Amino acid sequence: MLEFGEKVKQVREERGMTQQSLAEKLYVTRQAVSRWECGARYPDLLTAKKISAILEVSLDELLSGEELIYKMEKEPVLAQPIENIVQTALYAIASIVYFLLCTFSFYSYLRPNEALSGTPAGEISFIVISSDVIRIVSFAAVALGLILSAKNKLTAKLTGYVMCIPYVLSALSFLVTYIDMQIKKNGHINLWGWLADFIVPLVFAMCIILFFKLRERRIAIQIILGICILTICYLAYCYKGMFLRFTELGFVVTTVHMVGKTGMAVLLGYQAYVLDKKKRIAYEI
Repeated sequence: MLEFGEKVKQVREERGMTQQSLAEKLYVTRQAVSRWECGARYPDLLTAKKISAILEVSLDELLSGEELIYKMEKEPVLAQPIENIVQTALYAIASIVYFLLCTFSFYSYLRPNEALSGTPAGEISFIVISSDVIRIVSFAAVALGLILSAKNKLTAKLTGYVMCIPYVLSALSFLVTYIDMQIKKNGHINLWGWLADFIVPLVFAMCIILFFKLRERRIAIQIILGICILTICYLAYCYKGMFLRFTELGFVVTTVHMVGKTGMAVLLGYQAYVLDKKKRIAYEI
């Protein structure tokens, strides 16, 4: 059985087309086509579909469905240069946001009277420390996404793990708050609170992981896009609710935090949309 590159070369030659002419139609270099044909590299799924259209041959004649799934698992979700640049830029913005938040947290321990005076935190406590740990983990997650995206190695599986972390941490933050309330015996969380702030984020995280697993189409794209929309609406609602209670410092910190989270939600929707297009091609074969 011929490999993908050999099949492309065979059909291209049958059509009387040179590597250069194929490259021009695909807006890539001739060297890229040469690497595909010799098996040194593989085009991403959407480019493979364009190749099949240009060569006037069905994609399943060039590549089996199982081969497509395997290649999808190995290639970045956003493999096109412009897509990858946008993704890297969004991860960079989120990384800067969480770096600033971590910097503020570190400063609050060095100069607690100046950093925490007049802010909702009020003083260093169990809640403050846990929030700072969560911020550090969030920074580590988006920084990992940034590094992998910059190297063009952010596969679907890794994307799912990176993008589910904010939701897992949100649920963990709620759990920490609940434990603190139980220790201090100074509050009560009703069923709606548990549902909205603990159960729903964990369900969202599980849906994201399942969507970015490629072997089975368990989660529809509409569910992931719904998660993105609900996340943005929830962030806007929380921001509005805190607006009147802001100090100047609190306003800056919270606004920066909300911008970072909103950017991650938008990025999740974009990644899911592109991956869904690839999934549809693979599962149609």
